[in-house]
Amino acid sequence: MTAISCFKRISSIILLALLGATGARAEMQIDNAIVIFEPDMLARRDITVTNTGDQPLYLNVTPYRIIHPGTSRQRREKIIDPRSAGLLVTPSRLVVPPQGKKRVRFVNLDPAREDEGVFRVTIQPVTGELTSQGTGIKVMVGYEVLVLAQPKNPKADLVASRDGTRLLLRNRGNTDVYLYRGKQCPAAIADEAECTPLHDRRLYPGNEWALELANDGPVEFQLAIGSRHSARTFD
Repeated sequence: MTAISCFKRISSIILLALLGATGARAEMQIDNAIVIFEPDMLARRDITVTNTGDQPLYLNVTPYRIIHPGTSRQRREKIIDPRSAGLLVTPSRLVVPPQGKKRVRFVNLDPAREDEGVFRVTIQPVTGELTSQGTGIKVMVGYEVLVLAQPKNPKADLVASRDGTRLLLRNRGNTDVYLYRGKQCPAAIADEAECTPLHDRRLYPGNEWALELANDGPVEFQLAIGSRHSARTFD
């Protein structure tokens, strides 16, 4: 999987149900799995849900606020009051016709927020009533969208400390930093295959990440902060 596809990776929810003998199906795709609100952007974003199957697709859309993201205390809180949470997602239910498309709208209700808002929104198929006496397995795939709402004055402050083969990264800013395409290469590199690839990681404000490395050579990462991308080397 490439780094860009990792940046847009999708969390899947698998639901199992009985399948009728006709083999009719409804299959869902979405055009984006990450929604980012920046201070200079419109406070409204849409994603498109496509039904590539031959049966109607019935969906529930459920937003959650993530409390203490990226820590051992992380938890989900279902959004009951969009105004209080700072995010509106509409509609909460929709039907996508066969070979059809529908939009789900995300609205940032608090563009002047002081702290970054982190949300997860599930778009989950609902199983209809089964009438056939045939049996089988039907796999229905739902999606989970990550929504990030930057504060009104986003500040990135990624601090690194190095001790031999141990690299500690701390996010002391007020907005998340996504590190991807990480690698550690030998000093005299002749072939990219000699580099050791490193995992991707999103560091939310206050998060830290300790990496145990193969050697004490420099480490390179691509960084994404909102829509801005850059490269950084940690010696």
